[in-house]
Amino acid sequence: MMIMAGFKLLGTAAACLFALGLYADAVTAASTLAKPHIITILIDDWGWNNFSYHARKNANRAEVKTPNLEKLASRGVVLDRHYVACICTPTRCAFQTGRNPLHVTVDNGDMAAYNPNDPISGFFGIPVPMTGIAEKLATAGYKTHFVGKWHAGASSKGQIPKARGYSRSLAYLDAGNDQWTYTGGNMCGSKYSLKDLWEDDGPAVNYTPPKRCTSATQNGCQYEDELFEARISQTIQFHDQDQPLFLVWATHAVHAPLAPVNDLMDEFSFITDNTSRQKYSAAVKDIDMRVGRLVQTLKDTGMWDNTLIVVVSDNGGPMSYLGGANNYPLRGGKYGTLEGGIRGNAFVAGGFLPRAMRGKVLNGFVGIEDWYTTFCALAGVDPTDTKAASFELPPVDGLNVWPYISGVNATSPRTEVVSGIALSGSAAPQVVIDEQGYKLIVGQAKSADWSEQIGPTATTPPVQRLSVLDCGPTNMTYPYPNACLFNVFTDPSERTNIAAQSPEIVARLALRLQALKASAFSPVRGKPPADKTTAPACLNAKNNLANHIGP
Repeated sequence: MMIMAGFKLLGTAAACLFALGLYADAVTAASTLAKPHIITILIDDWGWNNFSYHARKNANRAEVKTPNLEKLASRGVVLDRHYVACICTPTRCAFQTGRNPLHVTVDNGDMAAYNPNDPISGFFGIPVPMTGIAEKLATAGYKTHFVGKWHAGASSKGQIPKARGYSRSLAYLDAGNDQWTYTGGNMCGSKYSLKDLWEDDGPAVNYTPPKRCTSATQNGCQYEDELFEARISQTIQFHDQDQPLFLVWATHAVHAPLAPVNDLMDEFSFITDNTSRQKYSAAVKDIDMRVGRLVQTLKDTGMWDNTLIVVVSDNGGPMSYLGGANNYPLRGGKYGTLEGGIRGNAFVAGGFLPRAMRGKVLNGFVGIEDWYTTFCALAGVDPTDTKAASFELPPVDGLNVWPYISGVNATSPRTEVVSGIALSGSAAPQVVIDEQGYKLIVGQAKSADWSEQIGPTATTPPVQRLSVLDCGPTNMTYPYPNACLFNVFTDPSERTNIAAQSPEIVARLALRLQALKASAFSPVRGKPPADKTTAPACLNAKNNLANHIGP
């Protein structure tokens, strides 16, 4: 049966190899071809209600134009309880390493900060010895590509995409750059502007835009998400289909600074009470169109049938006046661990998805760290990180959710959700959700407002993270007095605190938080220098990296 399976996949090539006595090579090649192409699309700061799959019956539906994403989701598997971190870097590090953010990083950090006494973890982002998902899949024969926002650490050369196993990459390394000038980051402080675009091993100097390019003068200039789409399209079109492809597309959209293409701004000119919401709506439509073209390219090249596409947001949308996003009916947004900050849009699509599962909605827990282990299982590699273990770093936390997504198992293997924050320089768990939906929150939960169906508006506060839900002292220590308790299965908007009526559940989950706190990974990552312009990171960027952010 194994021989025949190899012949069916390889045809004449396998028969010739077998005739030459190279049976092992034939089976290996057949195994490689049987692996799916895997494409992950990580959409930045994407609000729950800025996805027409969720907004189609809401008052803001005319502002949310995502027909391609909705079509993919409706014909795929929607993951209704997919959990991420409440800010960018922890989610991205969790995806790349398979660790819960509590065991890799819970903070966005600062690229100028470093601890010279710790060459392993003494900087923001992923510790150098942790094995990335691209490294794992490369050992299984995958061609690996990364395009878009990295933000998982780049203070050390051991942290950039190339070092993490991506054979090709075109990325900006820090939190957010300008879509038209490609400048950004804070490596040299606010007084000195650097480009932030990196290709493979060095600064992407060949993509430097003309000096005249700004959001106000767009003609003849290339919007950064357009640049990334072109790289994605080129990667797919020229890919050798005898080799499985692993491609991560981390879009710039919908992260600030919002500076969408003028034509799309005109399409949303009816939004007159908040310019940020108008820009956000235009940027969401823009990325939706680009996703639609990616799907068509996969079909045109014949890759669609053997491709698995995972689409996820990195955190909830920033729902402030300036953020422009909307997470209705969830409470909160980016920067906070209420549902609007950590329960993100997510679905799986593609021709590799079993037909029987298409069109389904799964309500079981899935964590961002689970994709690491799931992709390893699909590729046939062991997810264990022996390299990290040799440095006594935390092990992989991710669970293989493919049997659940593919319909083999009726329930998710994940029975708990954990979310942490930075507390006085250390990682601390703030939230735990159990398999019954009980969610314990301790300390001060940021971004505690609710989005209206249409919003943000002219009266929305400019910075939503200042709104706080008081769930106990800021030091967040056991037994966590005045903790908040919600049941997010029956109360997904987190409107009713049931802690007073459920002391036994509070006590049980408080003990769990205490145990999780003991496992938190909190290396001393250093502090940014008072004068960044004379610090090693800035001087290196100016003197050795052609005024580009880099390691």
